[in-house]
Amino acid sequence: MDLLGKAKKLLSANTILKKNAEESRNEDIVFTAPSPGIYDQQWFWDSCLHSLVWFKLGNKDRAFKELESLFIGKGQKILFPHMIFWNYKKTNPYWWIFDRLYPTKNYSELIQPPIIGYPLLRLVKENHKKVSNLVQATYQYYMHLFEVRDPEKSGLISIVHPWESGLDSSPKFDLNLTDTKLLRIKQWRRMRGLLKEYNKYQWNQKEMAKHSSFKVKCVLTNTLFLGGMTAFIKALKILNLAKEMQNLQNLKNTVTNSLIEKCWNDKDGLFYDLDMNNQDNPQIKVSTISSLLPLMLDIPLDMKDRLIDHLTNKNEYWAKYPVPTVSMTEKSFNPKDSPLLWRGPTWINTNYFIWLGLKKQEEIKLADDLAKKSKELVIKSGFREFYNPITGEGAGAENFGWSTLVVLME
Repeated sequence: MDLLGKAKKLLSANTILKKNAEESRNEDIVFTAPSPGIYDQQWFWDSCLHSLVWFKLGNKDRAFKELESLFIGKGQKILFPHMIFWNYKKTNPYWWIFDRLYPTKNYSELIQPPIIGYPLLRLVKENHKKVSNLVQATYQYYMHLFEVRDPEKSGLISIVHPWESGLDSSPKFDLNLTDTKLLRIKQWRRMRGLLKEYNKYQWNQKEMAKHSSFKVKCVLTNTLFLGGMTAFIKALKILNLAKEMQNLQNLKNTVTNSLIEKCWNDKDGLFYDLDMNNQDNPQIKVSTISSLLPLMLDIPLDMKDRLIDHLTNKNEYWAKYPVPTVSMTEKSFNPKDSPLLWRGPTWINTNYFIWLGLKKQEEIKLADDLAKKSKELVIKSGFREFYNPITGEGAGAENFGWSTLVVLME
């Protein structure tokens, strides 16, 4: 069976179908669990990526249902939650540690990288009959996200929890956790403590962004904010929604200029996150996959060339199976990534974003090389959650949904 056939088999096996009886609505909930048995719920950016693969597999209605479940699950909220608890289980120990701290058992009150513009553009191009139901809500989402997550008027949105970036335990989020002894326990304690902190603010997004003890202008989050908006602007143009298109274009220009001005480090030739709880808002100088992702954007040629230099450096990011999520020169680099996530291994979703950036920058041979290496990982170790960049060994969850993104990399 070829990769397309294997991808279809996996996503079909990971599909969750249930009635939405609790909300007294008639829609069936259909979504792709990242890895049933381990990750049973609906994650926002996972579903956006799963939707793109469903398009590739020729099933645009299934691609639509993947997104529709996100819209149904968020209810009257403007922001999409990072998790929707369709398979709510109060007996799950994770619920007792984390999820019970949310004000509802239906969804989390955090966000994830705002990439919904990508699959929505595909729906608009396919002229899907129900896409108009999603467009205005998505426009409000992008505008509101910037409104509530930039209290400093910096031109960049903040994340208020490591989970919001999707990069969980990335070493760029260690910040004051400088003692690596029992680091996993300390990180989990901080992650839980942040949820308790936001209970005090009654989960008011503006108050969270203004007062949180964890406020980071994450390069990955802002890059994907821009990428999602750029795709959505194209969708608005097709739909002749000129006012909405212009408003988002203005926002895009603001965020792009701020990212280049504030996050670029000319000495190192990399983009870095900003720690907004440091009085001087210094850059967090840890070289991670985030540092390279602005390849996806309209950046000056000299910045692009220097990012490519880092990417192709065999001592930094061009491992046997690129792209490791932390530079191999960092002390925190761990190719096995256990028990903490996002501290070194190669993930297919970030490879896909880097591949998009290389295509945008017309680095076609390099993009093809990355696509080939990514497919080699899947052929060698299957659709795994992540992979050792040195050996290609798969690790984490098996039958992991977004690793099927390799079928788009061609």
